[in-house]
Amino acid sequence: MSTTNNIAAPLTLESLRTDISNIIHESPTNIGLDDNLMDWGLDSLRLLNLITAWNHSGLQLDISELAGQLTLNAIWQVISKRQACA
Repeated sequence: MSTTNNIAAPLTLESLRTDISNIIHESPTNIGLDDNLMDWGLDSLRLLNLITAWNHSGLQLDISELAGQLTLNAIWQVISKRQACA
């Protein structure tokens, strides 16, 4: 592993789905793009843990950007815009 480049590959919608499904202990195929993730158990602490991991890979999100974004599609919109600006 290189110490000069700590930025991981950009997130994709599928890697986002996988990250979320892992933290709520569900199969990625069970979670629909427009399902309310709170209904699946994604609480603010789990979301903060995900944001921290994504930030360590170079994304630099703030939890306030994802507040109220309760579906994969909504979270993906925020992340994809952030990645496009990077």
